[in-house]
Amino acid sequence: MKRRSGLRSVIGFAIVFGGSALLATPARGQTLAPANDGRFVLEIQECPRTLADGVRRLVAIEVGDLLRQRADDVAPGGDTLAIRCAGNFAQIEASGGAETAPAEKLFQLDDFPGDAAPRALALASLELMAARNSTVRERMDGNPSSSPLPPTPTPAKPPAPTRTRTSLPSQPTAAPSTTVRVGLAAVWRTFPATHGPTLWGGQVQASAVFNRLWRGAADAELSTGQNSVSLGQTRATLLTAGANFGVQHRRNNFEAGVGLGGRVGAVRLSGTSADPAYVSATSVWRPWGGPMTSAHVSASLGQFALTAVAEAGLPLLKPEGQAGASVAIALDDPWAAIALGASIRL
Repeated sequence: MKRRSGLRSVIGFAIVFGGSALLATPARGQTLAPANDGRFVLEIQECPRTLADGVRRLVAIEVGDLLRQRADDVAPGGDTLAIRCAGNFAQIEASGGAETAPAEKLFQLDDFPGDAAPRALALASLELMAARNSTVRERMDGNPSSSPLPPTPTPAKPPAPTRTRTSLPSQPTAAPSTTVRVGLAAVWRTFPATHGPTLWGGQVQASAVFNRLWRGAADAELSTGQNSVSLGQTRATLLTAGANFGVQHRRNNFEAGVGLGGRVGAVRLSGTSADPAYVSATSVWRPWGGPMTSAHVSASLGQFALTAVAEAGLPLLKPEGQAGASVAIALDDPWAAIALGASIRL
């Protein structure tokens, strides 16, 4: 009886052990997918169509078959690269797997004009993904340590032309901290008080924006105007330079700001006699200038912009011209001016 009991124990142990081994062994011909095979999904939301297409094309050039269109095409626990646009900003997030926190970056689009925006955004996105995905990093370096991933079966089609690899910048171009513009403008300047002239002329303008908030501007102006009196005409020719510094705000392609500064220069006062035989006319140069306040608005299209500047000031130097014993022309009261022009970004 004891021998039969021992035999039964041996047979039961063998059955349990064999069943456990069968359960632990995967079915023949079945392979388990790795948790992360290097593939990732690129999701682009609320971005301009041109920007989204450019980013997707450049990312595909860099990583090839690692890029997938749908989450179903990547292994469980695979990575996701998400780009979401809002106004002038794009938020980049590289995520995937529960053991690693997502990596994020805020990207400013209007610091990269033209086709530079998709190139810089694509590279910044790939750098975030490469920091968490070694396969992407090796693919970008051009030295993959593992064999290429098998291509997804597709219907037969004629061979595609050889693709030329487009090189992205080695790193995103640093956001410019200073933007410089130069331009030309027509100016209308008036002295509304009695005997004040109205002048017309032109300006050469320059401006610089620092850190997207502070703005300095300067100009050189030549303008002229005249008054008529009983003895003839009096003319004022103004040659001045103005400068101001202030704050500005930019939204999309529009910009507006205010500033404080001053204008200084010289004015030529001259006269034309109605009867040269009895009344002589002379001309003199006099200094002129004073503090001013200004406001500007502009609308840009690429490197070019249309600008409008309004100006008001109070002269500290007050030249005037006389006809006989009375004042014929004077630049001794507050002035106002409007300049309309165009500029180009350097």
